[in-house]
Amino acid sequence: MNCRTVAKRAFIILTVLALNACLSEPEILTESEDGQPEVATVSMAITSPGSFSTIDTPDSAVSLAGTASAAMGIARVSWLNDRGGEGTANGTKVWRTGDIALELGDNAVTVTAEDSSGATTSRHIVIKRESGQKGSATLSWTAPTTRVDGSPLTNLAGYKIFYGRMTGLYDYEIAIDNPGVVTYVVEDLVSGDWYFTVDAFDADGLESDRSNEVLRNIR
Repeated sequence: MNCRTVAKRAFIILTVLALNACLSEPEILTESEDGQPEVATVSMAITSPGSFSTIDTPDSAVSLAGTASAAMGIARVSWLNDRGGEGTANGTKVWRTGDIALELGDNAVTVTAEDSSGATTSRHIVIKRESGQKGSATLSWTAPTTRVDGSPLTNLAGYKIFYGRMTGLYDYEIAIDNPGVVTYVVEDLVSGDWYFTVDAFDADGLESDRSNEVLRNIR
């Protein structure tokens, strides 16, 4: 059977959180024992709470963790939040910050690793703190009337809504056992991006392909 696409209208309330990583690593020239210049590089990665490009959190504070390395040894790892606060992480090769206080909205946090020669590299993360409020999305679609082969669809039984926080990954599912329902309000959505898709099923349990994906931002 053929399920029509979810109508592109949804009413939503809440916010998004973006996590951006700066991947460039500065290089400095040092002098080797034979007097020739050589390149010394400081490497650093943030591994927790994840290496995702986007993150939302309702928490008032977050702790970051990661790794760092340099030929001359890591002297220290520090952090700075543009909304206020700075500190030094615990550890060097494997490091973890204490709690970084977050203001509502965007918090641009810079983490910097420094080796014993003074060379540094930084990673920049924008952490958006959610308000903690929840919103809803109203989805609408058109009931299919034919199967893929063009024959009439006479035993449509309902629909399934799939949704989640990442494109193509749907952690939640809602079954609607009523073919007459073509509008549904998905509630209790925290702020941020949500992705939705719908399929239809008949009385024999056969399901259609899923509709195209719809993105809605909850503020």
